[in-house]
Amino acid sequence: MKKYIIALVVLWIITVTVSLVWNLHVERNNQTIIAMEGARAFFKQVVLTRTWNAEHGGVYVRITDQVKPNPYLKTPFRDVETKNDTKLTTINPAFMTRQIAEIAARTTGVQFHITSLKPIRPQNKADSWERTALNRFENGKKEFGDYVFNPSGEKVYRYMAPLFVEQGCLKCHAVQGYKLGDIRGGISVMLPFSKETTNWQLWLTHILALLIVTVIFIFFGGKLER
Repeated sequence: MKKYIIALVVLWIITVTVSLVWNLHVERNNQTIIAMEGARAFFKQVVLTRTWNAEHGGVYVRITDQVKPNPYLKTPFRDVETKNDTKLTTINPAFMTRQIAEIAARTTGVQFHITSLKPIRPQNKADSWERTALNRFENGKKEFGDYVFNPSGEKVYRYMAPLFVEQGCLKCHAVQGYKLGDIRGGISVMLPFSKETTNWQLWLTHILALLIVTVIFIFFGGKLER
């Protein structure tokens, strides 16, 4: 009888372990889907604002201590002055994206970065993760995302999708040899990993199930032996 009890306990341990591993796998997939959908939504909103800006040929804003003329924007009438002596400068899609990124990082913790394998602005240079994504886009992949650790050692979800050359892009990037429809670069989005998505509930329920049923097996097994 003791052998049967041991066999049942071992079988139960295997069953609980398999269940835990499977449920952790499913939970991770669900978390990844939610993170990707959130990052994709951020990406699409940024692309929409860039499209609006590009369709208007850029927008003029007042020059302030926070907003200086973009030295990388080489277009006629980049800076103008109104009749009442207000100085204005052109904000193109890339410049606007950077400013939105600063606001998003400050207010939501979400970070995004416009980048390219051939950036005009040195600060837009791709890091190793972004280069991997950009190379995959060149080979036909439509988007790329994964959990990584940021430089501070915190777990984050990174997502990236390509930017394609549109008519408004050629105003600045035609000199680089780009044509309509080419992959110009991409925007990477970094979402903070929510501590609410930890799996302690799964661990707790499986450990309790393991202990309770094991105790029951041992208790009734001991009674049957008597």
